[in-house]
Amino acid sequence: MSNRQPNAFHRAFPAREFFRGSARTVLFWSLVNGLLLILLLVDLFLIIDLLDHRGRITLHGEQNVKLLQELRTAPVRLPVEHEQAKSVPEPEQVRADGKSSVPGGEPEPKPSPIAEMPRLEMVSLTDSGILPSVWWTYSKYQIGLLPRMYQRVPLLQENQTALFTLICFALVVASIRVLIRWRSRQKSLSISHHVSMSLRNMIHRQALRLGPGDLSGKETEQAFQLFIRDVGTVQQGVFQWVYGQSRHPITLLILLLFAISIDWRLTLQCMIPLVAAWYFLLQHRKNYEQEQAKTLVAIETELSLLAENLRSTRLVRGFGMETAEHDQFQKHLQKYTENIATLKRVEGWGHRVARGLAVFCSCMVLFLVGYKVLVSPDSLPLSAAVLMTGIFAFFYLPVNGLYQLIEIRDEANISASSIYRYLNQIPSVGQAVGAKFLEPLSQALQFENVSFQLNSNSPPLLKGFDLKIPAGTSTALVSLEKLAPRAVSYLIPRFIEPQSGRVLMDGEDTAWVTLESLRAEAIYVSGNDPCLTGTVKENIQCGDERYSLQEVIAASKEAHAHQFIQNLSQGYETALGQHGEELTVGECFRLGLARALLRKPALLIIEEPEDILDEDTKTLLEDAYSRIFQNRTVLVIPSRITTLRRVNQVVLIHEGKVEAVDSQPNLLKKSALYRHWEYTRFNQFRHTQETSNER
Repeated sequence: MSNRQPNAFHRAFPAREFFRGSARTVLFWSLVNGLLLILLLVDLFLIIDLLDHRGRITLHGEQNVKLLQELRTAPVRLPVEHEQAKSVPEPEQVRADGKSSVPGGEPEPKPSPIAEMPRLEMVSLTDSGILPSVWWTYSKYQIGLLPRMYQRVPLLQENQTALFTLICFALVVASIRVLIRWRSRQKSLSISHHVSMSLRNMIHRQALRLGPGDLSGKETEQAFQLFIRDVGTVQQGVFQWVYGQSRHPITLLILLLFAISIDWRLTLQCMIPLVAAWYFLLQHRKNYEQEQAKTLVAIETELSLLAENLRSTRLVRGFGMETAEHDQFQKHLQKYTENIATLKRVEGWGHRVARGLAVFCSCMVLFLVGYKVLVSPDSLPLSAAVLMTGIFAFFYLPVNGLYQLIEIRDEANISASSIYRYLNQIPSVGQAVGAKFLEPLSQALQFENVSFQLNSNSPPLLKGFDLKIPAGTSTALVSLEKLAPRAVSYLIPRFIEPQSGRVLMDGEDTAWVTLESLRAEAIYVSGNDPCLTGTVKENIQCGDERYSLQEVIAASKEAHAHQFIQNLSQGYETALGQHGEELTVGECFRLGLARALLRKPALLIIEEPEDILDEDTKTLLEDAYSRIFQNRTVLVIPSRITTLRRVNQVVLIHEGKVEAVDSQPNLLKKSALYRHWEYTRFNQFRHTQETSNER
């Protein structure tokens, strides 16, 4: 069964969300950005055409001259070239104010050159700004937008001012596009942040549901990795998906439509080699990645075999196998070298194929565009050809962006699958319908034929476990299997459920009492628990404002935590946690005891810290235990020999059952298994042995 859910990513961010809220805003701004891209392309075309024609235009025919008269409203003072005879107006007198005077008549205004244009059959103008571009677009598309703009903006009617105006316009449009893209990125980040916060909230709630039953700590570590790493991957995937999906398709569509508007036949002709080259590149990339993966596996295999030879030097020298071993080593070394060469060859061949296809594609496009310019320069000017070539080259960015989005989505989908598998887990512990309130323990705690197993692949921690602990006594739980005593302790407050059997408190099955009342009377304190983020007072109160500061101080004094708390920078208001002060293991443990003692439980379960405590902490704990153990039922998972000597009885668990129950001195005399356990836990050389084993 695959661990990957195909719809996990779309479950985190459904497709319908593209048309809601912030995602819809991103889509809108992307459309605006696309329209601005059209303006930028038109402006770029005008700049290139202005540099190509330099404002020169030559028209033939009286009809074209009339059209030019409609477009050109500025005075024309450039020479008129023609080969046919022209009618010359009769002589006239020019006054100082520039008006002519005919004898016997009123003064008449001097006719402008534009007025003479209808009588010409050929006209050539220079320094006309973007007039050649306007004339070509108007004659090709019959669209009056550019002519009207040319008439109303005098700066576009001369070369220098037109160039300056077009460049300034390009800068403005490009700046607006940058701002819009920044806005779209911020909105996309906001969407991805919202998705990540939603996932982290769900993981947090699920961890609170599943976390108490985590005996080995693996589920807690899994939740931590999901919370940090996998949610981060999904967040980045959602950001790239929203930002890329709203930008790349629109950009690609606009580029394609703009190229088609210039010359649709040429665009379709150029798209054939472009699509073919891209298809072959994708196929080659897939094949290359597969070959690369197989070659890397072969390289790692040979490298492992070469390293294995280093472990057999004693056998080689002891049995005189130097020659055979050397030949074998050289054989694997040769295969390793061949695999390295194969990897380089595959990689080099891939780059050559990719570059060859790119060069071939570029040459085909250049040939088609160049041929069009040479054959019919009137239908495709050089500026339009240059712009089309640039558009075809720019196709790579959105197409490659869409391809990368698929990889990003697949990676995010894997992380999302892990998250939803964790969220789909059903807690084993739940409160029964009609559960009763539990009274404080007053008679006995009893385990009846209890069995518990972590998973189907592991041996059972408890198997037919039977034990009865009288109320008001102290008991230590020990076992060669480290998790067995913890499993017994977790069963009492129902952090975990037995697969079979019952746990009884004063004859009442704990499965049928409310979790709130049960966990108020059976409190678990672990020396391995970290401090909560907050002040010392908040750490002890645990958010319950019913407890006053005086009660908090009293509980701290009982656990011998009051003195070190007073020595902190702000006493009970000192911040602890990641951004606060750090406490030692012994201080954290005493703080946990104070947290439990504040609630005055009838049953206290203590798991002592594994780390070695300093002598002062040990002394303080001994004095605290002397008060804690009075008039209360206490279960201890000990890490110190002095704790074993203090308790009323020690329960030895072996292979999931109770092996022996007695005081510590009696078990030392009667049980070889207990003596073995105590020796492995408390002999003075155990830390040296553990360090040597780690090395």
